Amino acid sequence: MTLGIRHAYKQPHNLLLLICILFTHTVLATPPRKPLYHLAPPNWYIGFKNNNLEIIAHGEEISQYTISMKDYPGVSLIGTTGSANRHILYIQLRIDASAKPGELEFSANPSNIQDKLRKGFSFNYLLKARGPVAQQAPSIEQKDVTYLILPDRFCNGDADNDRAPVNFNVKRDRAALKGRHGGDLAGIQSKIPYLKDLGITTLWLNPVQENDQPEESFHGYAITDNYTIDPRLGSNSEYFALCDALRKENMKMVMDIIPNHIGDKHWMFANYDTGWFNYKDSFVKTNYRAQTVMDPYASPREKSTNVDGWFVQTMPDFNQNNPHINAYLKQLYLWWAEAAKLSGYRIDTYPYPDQNYMNDLVGTLLSEFPKLTIFGETWVQTVPTQAAFCKNNIRGFETNTMPGITDFALTWAIHDACSKPTGWSDGLNKVYQTLSEDFLYADPGKHCTFLDNHDLSRFYSTAGENFDAWKRGISLLFLMRGMPCIYYGTEILMTGKTDVTDANVRFDFPGGWNSDPVNKFTAKGRTAKENEAFNYIKTLAKLRHSNPALNNGKTRQYAAINNTYVLVRYSDKNSIIGLFHQGEKSTQVDLTLYSESFNGFKKMKNIFTGETFAIPEKLNLDANASAVFELIP
Repeated sequence: MTLGIRHAYKQPHNLLLLICILFTHTVLATPPRKPLYHLAPPNWYIGFKNNNLEIIAHGEEISQYTISMKDYPGVSLIGTTGSANRHILYIQLRIDASAKPGELEFSANPSNIQDKLRKGFSFNYLLKARGPVAQQAPSIEQKDVTYLILPDRFCNGDADNDRAPVNFNVKRDRAALKGRHGGDLAGIQSKIPYLKDLGITTLWLNPVQENDQPEESFHGYAITDNYTIDPRLGSNSEYFALCDALRKENMKMVMDIIPNHIGDKHWMFANYDTGWFNYKDSFVKTNYRAQTVMDPYASPREKSTNVDGWFVQTMPDFNQNNPHINAYLKQLYLWWAEAAKLSGYRIDTYPYPDQNYMNDLVGTLLSEFPKLTIFGETWVQTVPTQAAFCKNNIRGFETNTMPGITDFALTWAIHDACSKPTGWSDGLNKVYQTLSEDFLYADPGKHCTFLDNHDLSRFYSTAGENFDAWKRGISLLFLMRGMPCIYYGTEILMTGKTDVTDANVRFDFPGGWNSDPVNKFTAKGRTAKENEAFNYIKTLAKLRHSNPALNNGKTRQYAAINNTYVLVRYSDKNSIIGLFHQGEKSTQVDLTLYSESFNGFKKMKNIFTGETFAIPEKLNLDANASAVFELIP
C-alpha cells in the first residue's frame, strides 16, 4: 500500500484519482451530521400539575442557535439556556391546562448572522393529552403475585432483533454467561398464558431501556438512552403493546428505574454539561455504606462517598442536585408512567442517590399518579436501616415519602429459616424476630417480599436443594404481609449461586428458545418434582388472590417452640394458619396453645390436599413439614 501511494505521487492523474478515492471513503465513513440527535423528553403530555417543561436538546453546535416557536394557544416559550457543552441546549416551556394536543413548531437559526457555516433548521414537538386520573393503571396490592424476569434470559420470541443495529454489537452467544442470549419482549408476551396459569398478576422486568455498552449489556442496569427500549429486546411500541396485553388480562407492569446512574456510553455522558455528574473528572467509587444516611455518628466524608461515588466505573453517578438533572429525572419517570400506563416503579440502588431529592421525586410521582406503587431497592442487613429509607415511625425520618422497600431483612430471615437450625434468634425464630420489628414501618404491607432475585443465589440453591426447605420458604413468602415476588424459574427449581459470578443466577429459562431440548413452560417438559413445585406455587398464589386474610388481613405470630413456628393471617371473617416445623423427626403440635386464633372457627382445611377436619387439640406434623390451613366456621 505504501509503495502504491508513493508511485501515485509520481503521476498527476493517478494522484488525482487517489485523492478522489480517499475523499469518497472519508465521506462514506463519516456518519451524516444531524441538526438534532435527541430531545429529552421526546414528547410531552398536557395536564400535569407542574406546567413547566424543560427539554434537553442535543444537536450539532445547538447552543450556537437561537430557538423560536410558532404561536400555539396555551403554550409559551419561556426561554432557552445554553450550556458549557456547545451540543446541549435547554428549552423551557410553559404548558397551560388549556392547551390542546398537537405539534409545536420550532425554528433554529444561527445566533451569529455572520456564521456562514451553519444553516437554520426546524423541528416539531408533539403534545399529547394525559389520561384521566380515574383511569390510571391499578395499584399493586398484597393480593398480587409479582414475577421478576431478566428479559434477555427468559424467552426469544423474535430472532430477528438479535441482530438489531447498535454501536457495540455484542454477539449473541448463549454459552457466554455475561453475553447476550436473545430473550426479548415478544418472548415475554408469548408466555402470558403460562404466567396466568402459574397465578402471576404482575410483571417486574429488569431494565428494558437501551444498554448499548461494549460489555455486560444484557442485565439492563447501564442505560444508554433512558427514553428508548433496547432494540435487541424490541421497541417502544412493543413495550407499550406488552403493557396493553397485560392489562387485557387484568395483569400489571412494574418498571425497573435507575435515577442513581447511567452507562458510560450514554449520550448524556458523552455530551455532559457542567454539574450533571458527581466526580466527573476523577473516578470515586461508592463505599456501599447505606448506613451512613442515618448513622448519627457517620463521617461526612463516608456519607458523601456513599451518595456521590459511582456504583462501578462504567456507571456515571447523576448529581440530582443539579437543576437540569433534577428536572430531567422527574420528567423521565412521569413520561414512562403516562406513556406505558404503568402500575409501579421499582427504584434500583435506592440508598445511593441524594435522599432529599429522592423524597421529592417520589412525592412528585405520587402527586401525579396516586395509584402508582413504588418500592425502592434497599440491599441492607437490618430492619432499622431499611426502615429509615421508607415511610416509617423513626424520629428524624418521618418525612420520607417512599411507600415501601425491597424487604431484604425478611429475605435474610427466611434464608435462615431454611438453612439453619432453630435457636433463640436463629432459624425460624429469625423470621419471628424480624417481623417483630415491623413497628418501625408506617405500612409494611407496601414492601416487596422475595426469596431471591437477579443479584442473589437462587433460593433452591440457598435452601441446599432441599425440597422441604424450599417449600418452607415459599409458604412463608406467600403467607407474609407485603407484596410477594418470585424470580423467574423459581417455580421449576432453577439453581445457581453467586459465589463465582452473579451471572450464575441468570441462566436461560429452558424452552424459551426453539433449539432447547426441553420446554419447561409445559407440564410435559417438567420433571415430576418440578411440576410439584409449579403446582405448589400455583396453589398458594390462588389462595393469595382469593382470601381476604392474606390480601388485606392482619398478622399474628408465635415464637418457635420445639422447632415449630406458627403464623396466622386473619380478617373479620377469614383466617389462614401456617405451621412450620424445622426438625428431622415428626412432631405433635399442641393447638390449644393457639386457641385465641381459632375463635369462631371449628374446622381447618389443608389448602394443598383439600382435606377438611375438625380443629383437633393436637396436630401431627411430619419432619420438616410446612402446613397451611384455611380455617372454616
